[in-house]
Amino acid sequence: MVKLIVTKIPCTRIVSLRCFSTKPKVLLDDATSALLSNNEIKHKHHPGIIKPKTPMFPKWASKEIHTILKEKQINLKKICESAKKLCQYLYQRYPPLEQHELLAKLEKVEKHLNTNNHGEKISVQDIDFKKDTKARNILKQHIYNWQPINFDKLTCLTYMAAKSVQNYAVSSSILNEIKTRDKDFRPETFFDFGSGIGTNIWVASEIWSDSLKEYFCVEPSESMIELAERLAEAAEPKIKNIFYRQYFPVSINPTYDIVMSAFSLFELSGQQSRLEAILKLWKKTQNYLIIVEEGTNEGFKLVNEARDFILRYVNSKYRKERQFVHIFSPCPHDLKCPRFATDNILCNFSVLYHPLQFLGGREHKTQLYSYVVLKKDKRPEDDEQWPKIVQPVLKRSKHVVCRMCLANGELKEEIFTSYKHGKNMYRCARSSKWGDKLPLHYEQQPENLEENGIPNETTTTVK
Repeated sequence: MVKLIVTKIPCTRIVSLRCFSTKPKVLLDDATSALLSNNEIKHKHHPGIIKPKTPMFPKWASKEIHTILKEKQINLKKICESAKKLCQYLYQRYPPLEQHELLAKLEKVEKHLNTNNHGEKISVQDIDFKKDTKARNILKQHIYNWQPINFDKLTCLTYMAAKSVQNYAVSSSILNEIKTRDKDFRPETFFDFGSGIGTNIWVASEIWSDSLKEYFCVEPSESMIELAERLAEAAEPKIKNIFYRQYFPVSINPTYDIVMSAFSLFELSGQQSRLEAILKLWKKTQNYLIIVEEGTNEGFKLVNEARDFILRYVNSKYRKERQFVHIFSPCPHDLKCPRFATDNILCNFSVLYHPLQFLGGREHKTQLYSYVVLKKDKRPEDDEQWPKIVQPVLKRSKHVVCRMCLANGELKEEIFTSYKHGKNMYRCARSSKWGDKLPLHYEQQPENLEENGIPNETTTTVK
């Protein structure tokens, strides 16, 4: 019989020392959490939702536009085709090149012309672009030939058919956000730079019909002013005390409660002209300055240019008189736009609209736009500064992905789940869309590194 001998094994005791780091915890706003828990509001109506999603174009405006086109004996099929071309042109538009940009472009053209050229070196200064077809085509590929739009009678009618509904929807989304978030604001005066056919005025008169008393419009095109006056007369309810001018007023006074420039900066001849106009608009502002452009890369750059200029101007240490400003929307902060610092994705938003039915509109379409709302005041101490959703929300099985701009000036992607963030936070995120705000804030808390695959440090004691 074999006797099994077992040696004595030393006993080892492992004492775990947890490793921690700092990780921000997502917390739902207390007031919102209480409302949801008490069933006073639904998740799809949380206070960060921007309404309306699809603004309804006024019936009186649609009817009057149709009447005007009939009176002018405009073929609806042809005007519809022209409207599509105009929309495409506006969406693909670039601002005029500055002098330093032009020189850099010409150097590229010269380099391109000298590629595979084994003869004498070609200089741009010696080229007659009118006669040299090859050189002219290369020039067109590298240099955008900016020209201001000549808004004659036919172009104004085309613009009315092409952009009235889209512009109305964009203005409605922005002005309704001010109405929703600043409930005590009762504007009495409204200044519209590049007013066009007057869509901004229509929206403002609907939202603040009980307080607005005066509208001042600056529109260079005489034909556009005639259309705007005709449409304003048909408005329901009537819009009173509208004043039209073709040129910007010389005097700084009076100031206006709301100053708005929508889709107008591309018409100005250069950066200096744009900044001069922005400064004039700021000096005309009593409460809110609103800048809106197409939701393209170039449109976003112009909006951000205006945003940065006003922030630098107000906060300049060389200013004698003290002024205050903060970004009311869309940014929850007054810092540099994180888009330029982190990626090349533009900051834009979308709004749904229904095209004019008599022009063949059958389904809802999307209008992209970039904007900024600056308020001439200190940022309130009780301002929530909730994160803004800056890209389409990705809804997946049992989780939802939100890309947000935070109050600290950073971009953050958060994956919300019911297990990790709680039912209310998850359902609020799932009910939100691109352009909404999420009623939450981040709180720093210790994070166990072991949960992220980093082993705990241990000590071993041998007995």
